[in-house]
Amino acid sequence: MIQSAGGRPDSPVAAPRDPAIIKISLRTGWIVLTTLGLSLSGSGTEAPAQTSTATEKQSAVSVPPLLTEFVYEAVVAIDAPIDVGATPLGRRRYIPITGGTLQGPRLRGVVLPGGADWQTDRSDGVTEADALYSIRTDDGTVIIVRNQGVIAAGGAYMRTALRFTAPNGPHEWLNQSQFVSSIAGGPRPGTVIIRVFRVL
Repeated sequence: MIQSAGGRPDSPVAAPRDPAIIKISLRTGWIVLTTLGLSLSGSGTEAPAQTSTATEKQSAVSVPPLLTEFVYEAVVAIDAPIDVGATPLGRRRYIPITGGTLQGPRLRGVVLPGGADWQTDRSDGVTEADALYSIRTDDGTVIIVRNQGVIAAGGAYMRTALRFTAPNGPHEWLNQSQFVSSIAGGPRPGTVIIRVFRVL
């Protein structure tokens, strides 16, 4: 009901039959006449654009979970650590790798002597490990292994990521995947166990 200047109510104004859809927001004070394509703002704020939220975008992306398969277990023989001393990166040492054996469903062989595990003690108590050595499979193939990771919690946590360099042939599948491993003390003094898994 609309009051006239004399205070007498005028006749009610019938709602227009025009199919324009009116959207009103009391929060921002904007009015949109969708059919006419007009935008009137009572507060200087334009109608917010309708965009999908980050959650909606994330839910539309399918990320497969990480799965692994067992590749082999190695018992690696090591020698006494050789201390390098304090460096700008932390205290350094290396542990000579003197041999060992490995066996698994697709890979069997020996660990060749001559490699080493280079370690760096960080100021936060974590040790970074960077081992480089070679293995020889039962068919005589020599494969280079690079094994890098961290040692934490006083040695209770030892996890690494491996990359292999294998020649073309039956073991070239090692070049085409990412591998991870867990490490623990071996069955005899001077040995460690490395269990290797392929990330699917």
